Amino acid sequence: MGVQSLLALVVAVGVTSYLKLHGASYTAILLGLLASTVAQLAISLVFSSLIYRWFISPTKSLPHPKDTPFILGNLIPFLSEPWGFPLVRWQRTVPTTTSGFYRVFLGPFDYLIPKSSQAVTTVMTQPYLFHKPAAVRDGLVESLGVGLVAAEGSVHKRQKKLLTPIFGMSRNRRLVPQMWAKALILADKMQELVTKFDGNSDILFMHPLTMAATLDVIGVTTLGVDFDSVTRPDQPILKAYQRVFPSFENQTATEKFFGATLPAIISPHLLFKLPLKPIQEFHQGMTFLQDFCLAQIRQKKQEIEDDKNDNIDVREKDILSAIIASGLEDESEILSHILTILAAGHESTAITLAWAIFKLAQHPIIQDKLRAELLAATRNMKGKEMTLDEINSLTYLRCFLMEVFRLYPAFPAMMREAGNGTLVGDLHIPKGKQIMVSPYAVNRSQELWGDDADEFRVERWEESYSGGAKSSQAFLTFSSGPRICIGKDFATLSLKVFLAVLVSKFRFEEAIPGWHPIIQKGTSLKPQGLKVKVTLL
Repeated sequence: MGVQSLLALVVAVGVTSYLKLHGASYTAILLGLLASTVAQLAISLVFSSLIYRWFISPTKSLPHPKDTPFILGNLIPFLSEPWGFPLVRWQRTVPTTTSGFYRVFLGPFDYLIPKSSQAVTTVMTQPYLFHKPAAVRDGLVESLGVGLVAAEGSVHKRQKKLLTPIFGMSRNRRLVPQMWAKALILADKMQELVTKFDGNSDILFMHPLTMAATLDVIGVTTLGVDFDSVTRPDQPILKAYQRVFPSFENQTATEKFFGATLPAIISPHLLFKLPLKPIQEFHQGMTFLQDFCLAQIRQKKQEIEDDKNDNIDVREKDILSAIIASGLEDESEILSHILTILAAGHESTAITLAWAIFKLAQHPIIQDKLRAELLAATRNMKGKEMTLDEINSLTYLRCFLMEVFRLYPAFPAMMREAGNGTLVGDLHIPKGKQIMVSPYAVNRSQELWGDDADEFRVERWEESYSGGAKSSQAFLTFSSGPRICIGKDFATLSLKVFLAVLVSKFRFEEAIPGWHPIIQKGTSLKPQGLKVKVTLL
């Protein structure tokens, strides 16, 4: 019996015996046992936070951030700031160890943080040893099913083998015209907004527009369905995603707590059962999305079954058709893949596009240089869309986008857990140890990127294809190793298309000189109230 259980048993026996001795009623005895249960939880918390992590844990010799409170640890800065912000500070101030790890305390929980490139490499290149914690997987499964993001081990290997060819170069080549058409619709909508009051410029809030536009791209390329949410923002599919991925800009402090803070400290099994408005909104949104996607899956299956001539235009016209044509028959797994692509693909792309436009507004010289490259490449095109090869030949566009990716990774932190006990240098990492990898902190590490790691400097990618990083694991925006995002080329291409169209039609300027939008607290790097001045060229 463990020390915690033994202490709790002593408390329970003591309480029960005392109440019986004094002739307490059955109800009083039950209340006493309830009190002993609470005492057990308190003892467990004290044991975990004050005894185990400081004096018994095999990682007790690792350094931690200075001025760490004895009980709450580093929980307050972690919950009060956007994810990644405190990790950047700790990346620079906590001493480097032989193993390359340090540790932080989030209340009673003890997390390892890989700081050096070797430590990051150790974790990221062994995803089946350092896998997602059960709580993280449970949350993903609840919302997306067992798709590529939530799957582990042999299931993940099988799914990646199936899906990787579908996201290859030939697929992207087929999808460029669809992406280009949606970028033009976004440009038309922005032109309508900036000329609404008989002018040629106006201040626009960008993130709602980018969310709608990237959802439209994902809809037409993944499902072959035109959501048309840019011109029709009342579309049910967009409303559903707004319920699933709410913006906290117009929410109360209580709603923000339940939407951002609570998911970080409570089990998904309990969280998704709470009778709270944000949770109910989430379930309503997910139910709509699941029903909608299932209907699309069954329709595509029927179309492929009815095609007796193996017509490639039927089997390859969108990602869903290609998945079904690959031979995958499990409807629930197909649904998981589609929900994952729709959710992860459109939200992360929307966040990145909004930040890219903001950086253009902050850096007019960079914007002019990018526009000059685009004009030179499209001078003789006479309004036609660019091809995949023409888009990929825009080297400065690539360099600009890579710097946006580096400084603004859509998802600033990833959770991992040691599946087995292992030795990293002189550090023994026990089975079950929680590990937090922060793309936001690693991408800004001065040890890996130099003293100008915080500066937005496109030139670093012109000087070196890798941006001058000291390690291949210094850029974690799309994760890395065997679990690197298979949709990274798709996302990059769609962003290039949007930027190529928008920069050629508009000039972006700061709405307020020197102003920077607040970053929403939570699992993504979503900007709040990101606005720029947009002028029609």
